[in-house]
Amino acid sequence: MPIINEKELLELDPSTLLLVDTRNVMGNEEKTNELLRNNPIKHTIHIPEHPFIVEEGGHNNGRSPVPTKGVVKGLYDSLKSTGKDIVLFSDDKSFFHTRLYVVFKLYSYDVKIYIGSLDVLKKVAEKVEDVTVELPREFENIDELPDSNLYTTLEEVEENLNDNNHLLIDVRARSRYLGEGDNMDSKSGHIPTAINIENRELFKDGKMSLDVLQDELEDIKKFDKVTVSCGSGMSATPMFTFLDYHGVPVKLYGGSFSEWIREGKDIVSNETTLKERVSDIE
Repeated sequence: MPIINEKELLELDPSTLLLVDTRNVMGNEEKTNELLRNNPIKHTIHIPEHPFIVEEGGHNNGRSPVPTKGVVKGLYDSLKSTGKDIVLFSDDKSFFHTRLYVVFKLYSYDVKIYIGSLDVLKKVAEKVEDVTVELPREFENIDELPDSNLYTTLEEVEENLNDNNHLLIDVRARSRYLGEGDNMDSKSGHIPTAINIENRELFKDGKMSLDVLQDELEDIKKFDKVTVSCGSGMSATPMFTFLDYHGVPVKLYGGSFSEWIREGKDIVSNETTLKERVSDIE
């Protein structure tokens, strides 16, 4: 399984694992370094936010462009050169491990992602072999877009606005969705037709859970196409991971709300509920 929990992690042979630390403070390298100094985890490889999780000049015009194929391939090849199984992790209530997991998935690179207690992972890390990985600084120029079965563009989202069988899920805080203020973007509100399921609904006891939202999941599965969106394409990745795990044909809107407003597209502040959207197709 690409997604492993605490029990499954403990059952793996530590000598076969490469634990990849994706903990970052979004947009703040100094605070990221402080985080790593204050809470180090032995025998792990840290991946910085730029350019491997977010690449300026990457795909889309949002705040957090998806890295290009050359960057992702360079990172994957460096990690895989150890001959070990790549396991991504982050701290509680984070989305950096799901973001990098989805980025790898967009280019068909298989890695594992750990969803569970950081304390449990630290115990496993004590038994993992210490290896050195030199992260790449130069990258191939590969003219290949992310998998269109998993990744969607502004143009495709716009085309789907009139398709009742398409469900757009906005995972941002409810206040931002309703247009009550936004400290991240210049405008507040949401893309027309989008429903709101806040990212925090995926977390239970401080950790991401694959067992939540079961009633909502039943309704979501009624749609032919599902797209997840947030402010910049980062915090939507836990929902993408959750829905993909449950067999939903989901795509990530990489540019998300930040790209939508930068391109001058219409936004609304009225709420559309999941039940209302379901009634459109029944």
